Amino acid sequence: MHAILVHGWKGWPENAWFPWLRRELERRGWTTEALALPRPILPDRREWVRTIRSAITGSDTVLVGHSLGCLAILWALDEHDGPPVERVVCVSGFARPFVPIRQYREQWFPRDFDFQALKTKAKHWSVIHGSFDPLVPVNEGRWLAEHLGVPFTQTKRSGHLTQEERAFEVPEILDAVLSLLGCVIDAAALDG
Repeated sequence: MHAILVHGWKGWPENAWFPWLRRELERRGWTTEALALPRPILPDRREWVRTIRSAITGSDTVLVGHSLGCLAILWALDEHDGPPVERVVCVSGFARPFVPIRQYREQWFPRDFDFQALKTKAKHWSVIHGSFDPLVPVNEGRWLAEHLGVPFTQTKRSGHLTQEERAFEVPEILDAVLSLLGCVIDAAALDG
């Protein structure tokens, strides 16, 4: 399996829980990469989508996005015409405009998603959110899970699951990634 980690706005490849997740997966024999998306402070949807699409190498791909990275993954898969990827894990993500900034709406939401079509682009989907997220409201994660037709997972950690919040290990994310292989881990065991 090959995991591609996609950071969000102002993110970078070694942000927060990314290094930990990569170590955990590589220890289990996976290959991983964390994308360095262009201009993370002033992100351009088309540039991010192009970068993500070029990173997808086959049906054994697992995409793990954080925040705006989730939205970029959704748009990349919306344009994807190859076989479905194995899994998408959206962490602190959203799929509808909730910020009333016109420029943001025009660039990142040129139209609504066709969720019936989008769901076919991955074999499995997961949506994970911190219990209190000051940047992306928890209800946005719930809405995304509902529209993807998957359960909503709320982490034991609160917040947006960022470096500044010291979210260096988030067991629920590893659980979601590994669950596709029937090897769900015990998140409580990682806490100790």
